[in-house]
Amino acid sequence: MPTLRKALDGARRRRLYLFRHGAVEYIRPDGSWVGDPDAVDLTERGRRQAREMAALFAGTPVDRAVCSGLPRTRQTGEIILGDRDIEILVEPGLEEIRPMQGEASGGYDIYSDVAFSHWRAVDEGAQFLGGERYADFYARICVAVHDLVADPEWHNLAVFAHGGTNAAILGWVTGLGLPAFGLLDQATCCLNIIDFDVDTDGQVVRKTL
Repeated sequence: MPTLRKALDGARRRRLYLFRHGAVEYIRPDGSWVGDPDAVDLTERGRRQAREMAALFAGTPVDRAVCSGLPRTRQTGEIILGDRDIEILVEPGLEEIRPMQGEASGGYDIYSDVAFSHWRAVDEGAQFLGGERYADFYARICVAVHDLVADPEWHNLAVFAHGGTNAAILGWVTGLGLPAFGLLDQATCCLNIIDFDVDTDGQVVRKTL
């Protein structure tokens, strides 16, 4: 059991390691979109990124790990955690923002509809590729991360998630809210470190990124 961290005022300090998954490909070499973006695996580049992150993360104590359940997050977590005896639990609430279901692949503008779509998150009713509204997505992620933080049983938590999911979590941590989607970019296999200081009643008194 690692030594428990404490803030200067004696509050218990818990740490969340927030990863984005490694590199994947949603567009085939012929320019067409993959049929099910939720099912894609890490590319060799993504696996290499995860191995490099594993080397940096070696020796860092972790007592709980969760992922969104999609293959790219689980694969990233398994590589980074390596031979640690930690089960990676699934939290479906952390899944990436959801596009319209059943829509034919393709037909999107890679720039306005995908690459820069997050800048529209602040617009009333803004949706991602005709699917989930950004406001609803942000609310979903806030509930999921709040539930994780409310669990007192972990001290060092590793979360393997997605670019949009991470932006939402960081928007909650910093108080930016919806503007975080456009302002905070998450590179593949990046790592964010978030500290939560909690009082004797388990209430969060500070969030530090």
